[in-house]
Amino acid sequence: MSFGVIIPGVSSTVILMLLGKYSTYLNAISSLNFSVLLPMGIGLIIGSFLLLFFIKYLFKFYKSIAFATIVGFMLGSIPVMTPHVTSIYALILGTFALFLGFYTTLKLSALH
Repeated sequence: MSFGVIIPGVSSTVILMLLGKYSTYLNAISSLNFSVLLPMGIGLIIGSFLLLFFIKYLFKFYKSIAFATIVGFMLGSIPVMTPHVTSIYALILGTFALFLGFYTTLKLSALH
């Protein structure tokens, strides 16, 4: 969950779904099961601080690799968030829209 809190574009929900713990997390929240929530909260806090120090180190010494990793996490989460896309045409159109969005963002940021 720490990755989802710290890294932009990475969702804690998606991470919990990939690990198969999302329903456990939701049930613990709905029933206020502190035997599940407390360890998750402590792990979230400790993991967040460790991840922040690690990311700071990576950006100081390996800036391009750190950016590529973050973009990889964001792109890798797309299939998990869109499981209903089964058509290759929808996938191609979505990829085109993604790159068009990146291009537009770059062009608009150059105006400032």
